[in-house]
Amino acid sequence: MSKNRKASLLAMLAALALGGSALASIPAVADSTTEPAPATAVQETEYLVGTGMYDITGAAVETGSFGYASGQEMSGIHTRLFAHAYIVVDRDTGNRFAYVSTDLGAVFPSVTENAYRQLAEKFGDRYTLDNTMISATHTHSGTGGLAYEHLYQIAAMDGANYGFDQRNLDTVVNGIVKAIERADANLEPGTVSLAIGDLKGASRNRSLDAFKTNPNADEFPDAVNTTVTQLNFRAADGTPLGMLNWFGVHATAFNIHNTLVTADSRGYSEWAFGMDMGADPTRDKTFVAAFPSGDAGDVVSTQGNSVSAPGFGGLDDDWMNAKIDGERMYQKAVELWDKGVELTGPIDTVGHWVELGPSYVVDGQYSRNGEDTALCQAARGWSFSPGGENGPSNIPGVYEGMTSDTLSITDKYNQIDTSVMGGITRFAFRVVGLPFQDDCHEEKPILLPTGAWGWAPTVLPFQMAKIGNFAMFGVPFEVTTMASKEIRDAVYDAYGDSVDNVMLSGYTGAYAGYLSTHAEYAAQHYEGASTEFGANQIGAAQQEGARLAKALLEGTAVDRTAVPEMPSQKMTPQRPGVVYDGKPVNEDFGQVLREPNESYQRGEIASAEFRGAHPKNDFRTQGTFMKVQRKVGDSWVDYRWDRDYDTTFEWRRDGSARSITTVTWRIGDDTPAGVYRLAQMGDWKNGWNQKISPYEGYTQPFTVN
Repeated sequence: MSKNRKASLLAMLAALALGGSALASIPAVADSTTEPAPATAVQETEYLVGTGMYDITGAAVETGSFGYASGQEMSGIHTRLFAHAYIVVDRDTGNRFAYVSTDLGAVFPSVTENAYRQLAEKFGDRYTLDNTMISATHTHSGTGGLAYEHLYQIAAMDGANYGFDQRNLDTVVNGIVKAIERADANLEPGTVSLAIGDLKGASRNRSLDAFKTNPNADEFPDAVNTTVTQLNFRAADGTPLGMLNWFGVHATAFNIHNTLVTADSRGYSEWAFGMDMGADPTRDKTFVAAFPSGDAGDVVSTQGNSVSAPGFGGLDDDWMNAKIDGERMYQKAVELWDKGVELTGPIDTVGHWVELGPSYVVDGQYSRNGEDTALCQAARGWSFSPGGENGPSNIPGVYEGMTSDTLSITDKYNQIDTSVMGGITRFAFRVVGLPFQDDCHEEKPILLPTGAWGWAPTVLPFQMAKIGNFAMFGVPFEVTTMASKEIRDAVYDAYGDSVDNVMLSGYTGAYAGYLSTHAEYAAQHYEGASTEFGANQIGAAQQEGARLAKALLEGTAVDRTAVPEMPSQKMTPQRPGVVYDGKPVNEDFGQVLREPNESYQRGEIASAEFRGAHPKNDFRTQGTFMKVQRKVGDSWVDYRWDRDYDTTFEWRRDGSARSITTVTWRIGDDTPAGVYRLAQMGDWKNGWNQKISPYEGYTQPFTVN
């Protein structure tokens, strides 16, 4: 029964049609959802429930971004990034589970371990690795410079080749802790409901050839997992508190060259759902909506982005690509909000750090050859270098599917790129990787020996939580569609009849590349080449999932010997800070340099330029660098901030020490007619005494018709 539990549950749920989209340009997306739960007046509840959120944006400019590894130098904010925290407490036992979804490309041991340490200072042993999962939505334009590991510092390098920023790390860690603090303070009697739906046509497999090598590929007719899993949080009186929605798809609607900090398509979904619920992240207590990623390893949006590989592209406007992609997830979440089944039963959690590599042995039950087998020393393969179809590197001479048996300098076997430049690239790569070739990796020709060089984490967390008959397994990888199924099957088998649904939470606790199946690994597409510990890495995940499930069922302890190493001092080098802010003698900070038009129609874009200062003087955490204000009577009322999806704040240098800022507002079709103005606020640094002072500036009023 265990492997078919999820299918059985879905079979009991009636199919519904997707409602009309708020965007007329979005094509219809077929799907099915759960039936509404019976309406009941909740007087007494088994659980305490609390939610909270906090700003983790960090530096807006002159900083790197993690996700594409393309040297993005950020130049402003499209949307702010937040940590979204959810806590459920079993009122009978006091056991609790906390889940935090962050708008980041990834979390690293530097993030989670520092967060656990700060939580221990505030709460003792209330929130630990055992009961607190910290995950990432995997936006590819989120804050960078967070990792201690060199591979991920390279991946997050800015235009000046700096890949670590202590201020960014501190901001993210502080925001995660603050979000949990808020959720803890907001705990009250409440309910958690599980709703499951289906969202077809919104996602596609980017490595279809590798996926088809799976002997059971026909179990996914769409070659992706179209299941949507949602948890709805309400107070005992029915007041909405929060929503968590998992759907497997990459958040890469903004392309590889984007330089604006953004939560991408998932950020749109969060923003749209939050707007419906009147969410305000500046308040201690507010509705919290999050769209963390599930099994998105080989999955991209059907909408694409403007510079994807041929056949995977989208519109030229990535703002619209992200909106279309996010609207689909948002609409599904709206449908699932009033549906589902209330969870009941005990809460149990467990987690531990595990040392992966040659010292870790995968039992024959889960290994590729059916025998006890050690993992490999971490390494990335050649087919990691081309990038994915949603963010291709376009390096000549390298492509997906390069295996140990078919790799040659002249490309004589595959005959895909026999150009001179291709040969030069392969020769250079061969020189780098040849001394580190390892038979343990079998089909994978090694390009980057990340383990031998100490470039990537090897001590990684695995976590399990069980709320009634719902289980969640947190893993530190980007898991492919089929790999996720095989891992969940192992967890189902370990739990027996005690769970009806297992959710796999990827990008959780840390980050160590991809996780593919044995067959996908052999194919050596991007995902297989980025599966660092070899073909049996999936076996390790299955083994850890089963081990943690059994530990919860039997009440047994798990190994606690592995602990990630944290540097004793803040890391250097880091990019120098702001020396001072300059301006022409006849101008003031905040002065408008270009006014908006006198009037606009809905659907148009209003913008203005200001004499600004460097945004790194103050990150304005929980604040804003810009506003749209609407005139109501004789007063100006705030209408939009830099956290909103339809605004942007951009910065550029004007010489060596001067700054020009641009504020942009895409006027929505539902914008009330009236009088508006744009505002820009920031902080400037005095070169004489290093004092930092705030400033603000306002444009002339304009009308929206």
